[in-house]
Amino acid sequence: MNLKRILSLAAVCLLLTGCGAASGTAELSSGQAAETAAETEPPAPVEKSMVTLGDSISYGYGMENVDEQRYSALLKKKLEQRDGIIWNDYNYALSGDDSSDLLYKLQSGHALRLPSSDVIIVCIGANNLLGVYSQYMQGKAEQYEIDPESVTDEQIAEIQAQIESEMQDQEQMTQMFQERIDENLVQLESDLEAIYQYIREKNTKADVYFLNIYNPYKRDTVTGIMNDDAAFYEFATSNLERANEIISDLADRHEDIILVDIANAFTCINPLPVIGNSEFALTDNQTMSFYDPHPNEAGQRVIADTIYAEMGIHT
Repeated sequence: MNLKRILSLAAVCLLLTGCGAASGTAELSSGQAAETAAETEPPAPVEKSMVTLGDSISYGYGMENVDEQRYSALLKKKLEQRDGIIWNDYNYALSGDDSSDLLYKLQSGHALRLPSSDVIIVCIGANNLLGVYSQYMQGKAEQYEIDPESVTDEQIAEIQAQIESEMQDQEQMTQMFQERIDENLVQLESDLEAIYQYIREKNTKADVYFLNIYNPYKRDTVTGIMNDDAAFYEFATSNLERANEIISDLADRHEDIILVDIANAFTCINPLPVIGNSEFALTDNQTMSFYDPHPNEAGQRVIADTIYAEMGIHT
């Protein structure tokens, strides 16, 4: 091989070697730049979402600021403190809803964030029981064709007199309420299964929590619903236990449902964390006293703490 050819090959080798070195240096610089950028730019915050479905208990009825005092808002704060991430609280609960109302609203697309949520909380069924008294009162208003905007003191007095007269017949009132409750409990069982199936159809990954129903009454609670308060307590307790058995059976059928025992949590607290005796104005001259079974601020905290304890086990 002559000297000219040797020098040419050496030049090619140097060129190739130089190119390789330059390329390696460029890649290292690019990697260093990316690493430096990652160090200077804060990481994107981690976010999770929670959907709450239910009635006035979940809505936060009776709270001065529902967006801060209802249990889902309290739970959001506790989870953020624990996890160090952002929890979005999507609360779709509406006062007055029973299980059929919730199912209808779900099927109508009411809970838009349901498919993407990480946690789903369901608290429903109280109005399947307690709502029968409201239905009874509403029926009386319709019977007398009462217009809330123009009702007179005389009309109110007439309705109250008839209700008080009917309340004296304990057996008749108990039978009437029981018949309605029996129908509503059959509906509750059917609706809860449909609600669960709808949730899983839309979201297969979320942790699903079903809350049972607390007893807002004691043996000596004066409710005015029935003439004998002790008898009413037994009546209410028996039917609440039936409703909670339905909720428990649902959780037994589906191992991915996490049952939250709110009923037991409330029995451990004295006095009961409910709003209790209240009044509201019927007209400028008349008010009506009633017993409000909704959780008070302390009760909302109890619910949040009980769910949070379950999340500590399952998340």
